[in-house]
Parts: sequence; C-alpha cells; structure tokens
Amino acid sequence: MTSDKTATYIMVIETSDFLHRLEANQFNLFTQKLHNGISNLIEKFKGRILNHNDNTYEVIFNTVTNAVLCGLKLRSNFKYITPKFDKSIRDLKLGIAEGKFAKSKILATRMCEVVVKDKFVISDAVKTAYEKENNNNFIHRDDIKNLSVSEEQFLTQLMNYLETIWHDADFNVSLFSKSLGLSSSQFYRRLKFLTGKSPSVFLRDYRLKRAINMLHYRKGNITEVAKKTGFNSLAYFSKCFKDSFHILPSKYLQQHA
Repeated sequence: MTSDKTATYIMVIETSDFLHRLEANQFNLFTQKLHNGISNLIEKFKGRILNHNDNTYEVIFNTVTNAVLCGLKLRSNFKYITPKFDKSIRDLKLGIAEGKFAKSKILATRMCEVVVKDKFVISDAVKTAYEKENNNNFIHRDDIKNLSVSEEQFLTQLMNYLETIWHDADFNVSLFSKSLGLSSSQFYRRLKFLTGKSPSVFLRDYRLKRAINMLHYRKGNITEVAKKTGFNSLAYFSKCFKDSFHILPSKYLQQHA
C-alpha cells in the first residue's frame, strides 16, 4: 500500500449501457439529471473527474473516506433519479482501488464490471485504509463487497488471460481452469462466487459487451462484429445480443445511424 502522504483512490462508475441503446432523443432530461447528480456528488466529496463519457466516470480522491462515502451516496441517490418503469437501466456499478492511476483504474474497472452484480466493490487495500483513517471502524453493509487479496489476484489473472482469448471462437471454457492452475471445479466455484456467472455465461457476456461497443463506434457491420467477438453463428449472436440488451443488433444500428 502506498504511503498516507501519496495515497490516491480511483473510483470507476458505470451505469448500464442503456444510453447506447436508446434513440438519441429519449430520456434527455433524465440523462442530464443523472449526470448532474453524479458530478455534484463527486464535487461535494472533493473528487476530481479524470475522464467520463455517456455511462462511465473515472474519478480520483485524495482521502479514502471521501471516496467510500461518495460511493455510498451515489448508490443511494441513483435509485431516486432513474425511471421506475424500466429496471434494465437501473444499474450502477462502482469500484474503488488504491494506488497509481493506470494500475488502479484497471483494477477498479474490472471490479465494477466483473464482480457480482449490485455490489459496490472495494479492494482490500481500500478497506484497510478506511479503517486506519476511521479508528478501525468500517461500514458493514450487504451491498459492499470487499475484495480479498486472493480474490483480487484471481480477478487479475482471469482478466489478463481473458483479454488474450475472448475473440477466439474456438476457445473452450475448460481451458480457463488450466490457464489459472485450477481444477475445473475449483475454477467454477471461484468464478461463480466472484461474478455470479458460470464460465460459459461469463465469456458470452464479456464478448457481448465488446460487441455493443464495436457496433456503437462503427467498428464493423453486424457480421464482422459477430466474427470479431468470437461468435461463429450470426443467428446465435443476434439472439444473445437481444437477450442481453433487449434489442436486435440490426435495430440498434438503425437507431444509431
């Protein structure tokens, strides 16, 4: 852990991909209210926004207490400023890691994207720093997930490997466990506990997230994107895409032409 004088805390905030899925003129007032609310809270807790786009923020804090309390307040406020009629967009992911920006950003992003849904995720170093700053007291809540050192190592190894093979349509999920030096049952249990997903669902969802980003930024047509993201069958890709994002890829492209 870095020294108290130099410690910084990186928070990554991700809302669901609904902003990429809706027609351009939908929810303008809602999205403005959402982003204003996030920006105001970050400023209140003395955070500094380093980067942001429609659904992602990267924020730096100089104190761990401000970072954690900001995260808790963001979660509590989020449900009040999102439309109640569509649960698919009521999704806010938060991850906080400690250390230098580049490494902490990667870890925080992976924590909020990968770790089991509906959790506010912090690294073990963040929990330790918070307790040190607050006389060994910590906020014990069911919606906070404290990533242990071993879980952080597993997450790092998993994602480092996944990022080299996710586009390979011939990849067999049984190779996951071998690559991480675990038995199939050990890998399944650890992945399920960390992400709430089986290996096949985890890989599929990762590929779909890459696919919607490729389509959004026009990095190929539907057939090309399906192939680039490891789907041999265009029909299966379209089915999975619709199941995950509630819209067919063809309709998505029409809305974002």
